[in-house]
Amino acid sequence: MKVALYARVSTEQQIENYSIPLQKERIKAFCLSKGWDDVTEYIDAGYSGSHLNRPALEQLQKDIKNKKVNVVIVYRLDRISRSQRDTLFLIEELFLPNNIEFISISETIDTSTAFGRAAIGVLSVFAQLERETINDRLWNCHRNMVRDEGLWSGSAGANPYGYTRLKRGELVVNEEERQHIVRIFEEYVHLKSYAKVQDKLDKEGFKRIRANRISRLLQNRLYLGEVSFAGEWFKGSHEPIISTELFNQAQEVHEKHRTKSYGTVKNKVFTGKVFCDHCGEEYRPYLIKYKLSTGESVTRYDMMCKRRRLPSRYDSKCFNRKIRREEFEKEIFDRLHRLGTSGEIELSPKSINYGKQIERIDKKINKLLDLYMDDRLSKTSLDAKLADLNAQKEKLLAQAEEAKYEESEIEQFIKSGIPNLFECDLDT
Repeated sequence: MKVALYARVSTEQQIENYSIPLQKERIKAFCLSKGWDDVTEYIDAGYSGSHLNRPALEQLQKDIKNKKVNVVIVYRLDRISRSQRDTLFLIEELFLPNNIEFISISETIDTSTAFGRAAIGVLSVFAQLERETINDRLWNCHRNMVRDEGLWSGSAGANPYGYTRLKRGELVVNEEERQHIVRIFEEYVHLKSYAKVQDKLDKEGFKRIRANRISRLLQNRLYLGEVSFAGEWFKGSHEPIISTELFNQAQEVHEKHRTKSYGTVKNKVFTGKVFCDHCGEEYRPYLIKYKLSTGESVTRYDMMCKRRRLPSRYDSKCFNRKIRREEFEKEIFDRLHRLGTSGEIELSPKSINYGKQIERIDKKINKLLDLYMDDRLSKTSLDAKLADLNAQKEKLLAQAEEAKYEESEIEQFIKSGIPNLFECDLDT
């Protein structure tokens, strides 16, 4: 009888602990009692049981398919997997079709019997239920901490601008940043322009903040003394930085002066991708308004070097030429189209695999839950690490959505084709 001994622990910290030796000792004793001496060990040290991507388990599956194994033995059912779906997959799609007996010593389960196969399914259901229950409890625990204690639920490794985050999520005012935030609100209410606020605060010696970040700061209710969780706002335990009156004034100005395009999808296909050949600064689209000879007012977008458009921010002005965005896009997309159809190159851009990164974070979360269930991780550490991982996941989801939009825009331009192209020299 060819026996596969499978053992697993969840973290690298346990590799040298008793878990692996204990599992091997119990399984070998069981084999000895059966008279089985042909035993091959498959050890996954430091791998979560929430998925099947484990080196030793993958090798075991290959050996089963190659008829090198007759029996698979584990110390406990959750050593093979904590997922009901994965456990049943291994039994029904791998073990049974290949006439492999599966034995779990602790639960006295043997799949060579009908009762053993039924017991496997029942135990796996409860293992999955326990894990999902912990997920729900942790979510509710985080929400209650925010709602009842007024704690900030953001990443453990980050501080919201204006505050310093303490261990459990308490926020303490950062005096230097507080002054900056107050001045941003005051000057925005007075000047009604992000660019003017930037210039004014530059002269006062504050560090420069990008306009889109100023916009987010002005709408952040955290500075009113509130905290949020899953889109809901609650009274926070931290000290407010902005008064309700000043905050409301800023919202009124924002609502009154926002452009018609506010909240709509913007054309950002070339944002951060076009640079001036003279000074190296970024080329950006700027809205140009002018009148025709008939007196009619019209608008268009021109691509212009940032150093030419905003010379006051630099030591000198750039005089590189302007290009109409419409003509620029036509030329670029036509060249891309010709490259894709000429056979000279294959258009296969190397994009970031956000799905894989998000999956990696999910695996880390599952691993943390495994550690918590095995009493290898404290509740405080679990909360902090989960908050950090969830913040990373939300950021990746937002980036993936933006990348998906940009790719679809480029693909649509190429598929549609652009006739009557403007012949222009884009070398400069």
